[in-house]
Amino acid sequence: SSGINAEYGNYFTKFNLSWNKMKYGVFLLFLACVYCNDSETYEYNAAEEVVYTFDMQGVKVEVLKRGEDCTKKAEDGDMLTAEFHGFLENSFERFESSHDTGKPSSFKLGHGYMIKGLERGLQNMCVGEKRRLHIPAVLAYGKIGDSKNVPPGADLIYDVEVVHIQKGTIPPNIFAKIDTNGDKQISKDEMANFILETGRTVTLRGVSEINDVVDEIFKLEDTDENGFVDMSEFSGPKKGKHDEL
Repeated sequence: SSGINAEYGNYFTKFNLSWNKMKYGVFLLFLACVYCNDSETYEYNAAEEVVYTFDMQGVKVEVLKRGEDCTKKAEDGDMLTAEFHGFLENSFERFESSHDTGKPSSFKLGHGYMIKGLERGLQNMCVGEKRRLHIPAVLAYGKIGDSKNVPPGADLIYDVEVVHIQKGTIPPNIFAKIDTNGDKQISKDEMANFILETGRTVTLRGVSEINDVVDEIFKLEDTDENGFVDMSEFSGPKKGKHDEL
């Protein structure tokens, strides 16, 4: 158990928190390789034909294959099943892949499981569509890296092909719940209060520990380093069913 109410816990799973066994880089989309299957490899192919290119809120999207079924497109709340391969852009070294687990990965879009660049770049994908996402460090792991395979300041590339889309429900607006004064930006105090009020089994040694927890979150989320996380920076759910944020 994460110790955070299940309604909100997904957003917090990707932060490197020394508190309550949370582990940095757990996208839940991208599971760590436990029993790696080397029989099937996928290498970056710079010569692969690009059908068309567009920008998705700072993510350069190259469509490598059109979708086979666009009667439904991926949107927040949907469960996606996809093949994926992640590369460091400066070396094209593959650092994670669905081939490592031997099967496509399933994940919910818009619940805050993933880095910002993936949440944005996967929007509106069709079944059978394949995209190459060029994700700048500011929409990935920023200046701190993932403490494992992604160094600080690394730009990333993901090749993703959607296998199945199961329509779901829009996740709760966590941003609005944290932003208690309604000024459309989250302060460190608001983040700390939300964690303390929502946590079920969080054990803290004192106020200094919760401050450390919040500092870790802000290192990744507060990209302009102004001491606040606004809606464009926030990587968790920020638009509920009746919200027009």
